[in-house]
Amino acid sequence: MGADSHTKTITCSKTAELIDATMPPQNKGQSSSAVTTTSSTGILPSLTELREELVSNDSTLDAQQFQKQFLSNCNGIAHETEVDKKLRQIGSHTPILPSEIGTDFNFKRGIVWKNVIGFAALHVCGVIGLHLAFWQYCDWRTTLYSIWLMYMSGQGVTMGAHRLWAHKAFKAKLWLRVVLLWLHTLAGQNCLYVWVRDHRQHHKYSDTDADPHNANRGFFFSHIGWLLSRKHPKVIEYGKKIDMSDLEADPWIMFQKRHYKLLYTIFALFGPTSIPVLFWGESPWYALFVAFFFRTILSLNGTWSVNSAAHMFGTRPYDKTIWPVENMFVSFVAMGEGWHNYHHAFPWDYRASEYGTPLNLTGVLIDFLAKHGHIWDRKTATSNMVKTRLLRTGDKSHHTYGTDEGRKAFKTLWNIWRHPTNPTYTSIYTPKPKIIQSEGYALVEDELKKSEMDDDILKREADELLRRQKEEESQKTEANKIYTKLSQYIKEQQQELPEDLAQQANNNQAVNGKAKLNIDGNQNVIQRKITVQ
Repeated sequence: MGADSHTKTITCSKTAELIDATMPPQNKGQSSSAVTTTSSTGILPSLTELREELVSNDSTLDAQQFQKQFLSNCNGIAHETEVDKKLRQIGSHTPILPSEIGTDFNFKRGIVWKNVIGFAALHVCGVIGLHLAFWQYCDWRTTLYSIWLMYMSGQGVTMGAHRLWAHKAFKAKLWLRVVLLWLHTLAGQNCLYVWVRDHRQHHKYSDTDADPHNANRGFFFSHIGWLLSRKHPKVIEYGKKIDMSDLEADPWIMFQKRHYKLLYTIFALFGPTSIPVLFWGESPWYALFVAFFFRTILSLNGTWSVNSAAHMFGTRPYDKTIWPVENMFVSFVAMGEGWHNYHHAFPWDYRASEYGTPLNLTGVLIDFLAKHGHIWDRKTATSNMVKTRLLRTGDKSHHTYGTDEGRKAFKTLWNIWRHPTNPTYTSIYTPKPKIIQSEGYALVEDELKKSEMDDDILKREADELLRRQKEEESQKTEANKIYTKLSQYIKEQQQELPEDLAQQANNNQAVNGKAKLNIDGNQNVIQRKITVQ
């Protein structure tokens, strides 16, 4: 459903060590095309020879082929318990088969020090610009102008690079595409081609080693650390497989790609800083630090927060098995991009959130332009697709189809300000690192199965899931009533006992009460079912 993917729970990252520990090399005279055992104990050939024969030049070999060859030779291993023990010792979250991908937590990244120094200097200048902007050093018009520039350039990222080009969620007229391309250049977040490729890859292989900003690596890495270190080999490998033919066929986008540094210097640096100087006599230095450095730092961190905070702090009403969350604070600072759990479940939806979700300024602007004929063919997920997905995989925190228990399953820092506007408002449940097939998640509707788009099938499944959920809620409510009555009964009995016996009964109340609740509750449910039948 949506961008879902079949996953496996294989937990062994150092497969090479495991296989080599249990398999000696092949006989010298044995052909490389024949993978057979070399002794009476059924021991397998080495991992290197096995990979040369099966993987060849493509690390995304069909999993069934690899598994068939591998497992067919494992039957003769004499000490399976030792192998199981070895698996537990090695245990990590990187896939065993080359056609799968996960996260190898043992991988060490090299630091790119020129990037570290460059971003550190940029942030220092941004802080200086913040001081100049809000401590009345510069003209108030410069501050307002910089904030307006940040919003407009942000639309070049959210509406243009993200929803129009990365997800092809709608179509737009040429003049609007050119304006959005210019605004994206103004934002200064690399050329559009690279931005879209990285974002498509992020969705396709979300939170795995092939994801440029894998959230499994922690908040700092997914926020800015991925730009300060060398790419994981899987990011490079899988990045080459992202289909970019639509952008390569667009002459405007390829022009920006070829001349990005020049265009950035003109439209993001000199252009924005010259206007305050020419129109209201602002100091060139103040204009540089406020209209460029301060604006750029705010814009970058707003975008980065979608990769970091919107993958960690929030709820998962649509899919509790993935890292992206619904984060109201990020939606505020990123103009509607914080409803990220929905967006990863249905990435082609132009709204990037469920209908009616607040703080989605980009969605409102798209609707406005569509009303006047400048945008058309807006793609959305149907109500049955959304309903089925959240009932199937959600954390039950949804405002309509969730449960009271699910909506209360959250926490905040120091347990204060218990509202979604709190940046630390987050679910008490944390998903486990996933192992996905090498084809990754679905990016567009065309990659879904027909059954996942059939409205009748989805409606029947949603109705059945909702019926089961209500039945479970009813049973829990009945059990709570029984527990309440039992607690009252115990208190009444304690009042009639002498003080010493009452104290002893009070000490055992919780244990005995819960045990009796389980017995009586189960009997009550069983009795009800028998009566109905």
